[in-house]
Amino acid sequence: MDPFDVTAEHEVFRVSERRQPGGALSYDLLWVNGPASGTYGFTVGRSTLGTGEITPDDAARMTREELVAEVRGLVEHVYESGGIGETWPDHVPARDRQ
Repeated sequence: MDPFDVTAEHEVFRVSERRQPGGALSYDLLWVNGPASGTYGFTVGRSTLGTGEITPDDAARMTREELVAEVRGLVEHVYESGGIGETWPDHVPARDRQ
């Protein structure tokens, strides 16, 4: 999958696919206009529990729609009352920037 950008509530994330050191497929979601000068992000992936093996790509691959849902979920949780957004007191949500 080629990298692509997702915008949720004016927050921009760059989504890219990569292999973990052990070979598992994962996705990095970099918060381009977020706190810490755009260095914050998160990684998601799927795994098959109990096999002790790397999950095959056909089971680990996530669709664009699933990745967009991950971004939207994070943005909602960051800005909800008591959310992790409170850990960045100097961060202003993109929707509130002038």
